Amino acid sequence: MTVYSLFGIIGAIALVVTVIRYLVNKPERLFVAYIQDFVGVFFIFSGVVKAIDPLGTAYKMMDYFNEFNLGFLEPYTVAFAVFMIVLEIALGFALILNYARNITLFLYTGMILFFTFLTGYTSYTGHVTDCGCFGDFLKLEPIVSFSKDIILLVLITILILQRRYLKGLFSGILATGTVVAVSAASLLFCLYNFVWDIPVVDFRPYAVGKNIPEQMTVPDSLKEVKAYIFIMKNKATGEVKEFSQDGRPKGDEKANWEFVDRRDSIIKKGVDPKINNFRLEDADGNLMDEEVLYNPGYVFFVVAYDLKKTDKAAYEKLNALALQAEKDGYLFFVGTSATREDIEVFRHDVQAAYPFYTGDGTFLKTINRSNPGLMIIKDGTVVGQWHHRHLPTYDELKANTLK
Repeated sequence: MTVYSLFGIIGAIALVVTVIRYLVNKPERLFVAYIQDFVGVFFIFSGVVKAIDPLGTAYKMMDYFNEFNLGFLEPYTVAFAVFMIVLEIALGFALILNYARNITLFLYTGMILFFTFLTGYTSYTGHVTDCGCFGDFLKLEPIVSFSKDIILLVLITILILQRRYLKGLFSGILATGTVVAVSAASLLFCLYNFVWDIPVVDFRPYAVGKNIPEQMTVPDSLKEVKAYIFIMKNKATGEVKEFSQDGRPKGDEKANWEFVDRRDSIIKKGVDPKINNFRLEDADGNLMDEEVLYNPGYVFFVVAYDLKKTDKAAYEKLNALALQAEKDGYLFFVGTSATREDIEVFRHDVQAAYPFYTGDGTFLKTINRSNPGLMIIKDGTVVGQWHHRHLPTYDELKANTLK
């Protein structure tokens, strides 16, 4: 999906809401009513796709905190992310209902200004290349994110100037109850998607059914195409001239020119692979990617990106799974970003006899949001993902997954 098709879908939903609004209370200015509904639906949609994966939003916020030397806020990142998501959804409904109009418009303006600053900074500096505006559902180029926020800023300005024409679908205690209920439901939905289970919808490249090696490359048709311009100087005349790669002096003529510089010109912008950081090493520093991704048998990949915060109680079930999986000849290991010293202490603590491979923390967090979480792959394809609260028994796996 592109940002244009997304705007089209949001616009269509907003049109339906505006039609309902017209049938209910016939607003004086339909154009203002449509902007009201468009911005409201936009915020609701943006909040819901982030609520599906609140930890992903928290990790993105942490990138911004680190960029601005605010690393001390890390302990509060998840709470802040959940608060922002719930507020975004609640404001969307509040705007459509015209609930607490002045407060709603004030909060909208503050949020959009805040997001515009972040996306503008990203667009200008090239740092933190993904704003996380729509989570992993849709990744936007920095300039597209910034342009989107400028458009929203213009729309909210129109709503402020025309606020006397804003009307709600219903008012009074029903409107209050709706906003409160939506806020509570949004909070519970956020918590469900990382405290209780993995996200209900997985937009990441490690979702069940996805082939990991295929997402580590891009087709030739989507790769970046560059033109290499060689700047050369004629030794006899001092003339400086640009040559294409194939048009450089050859044969005897080559001796008359000396290289000065090279300039690369992008003819066609390429697409980055969806996975570009898959890397696991064993205790001896050997790269284990091949064994993990091209293994014809089932591979049990336990993700424990932070051993200091991982749920130790889950390792009793994981140890039992490991014994049976290894008995059947399957690879079973833990992927973590911890140091070797910390790994050895932890292995002794939880009585883990299986290997621990190390990898980048960001890469591991992308695979599974649970700590620990379990992913099973076969021939590079993900066949299962589980939160540590819902780890299956080996018999259940043999009946449903290991076929």
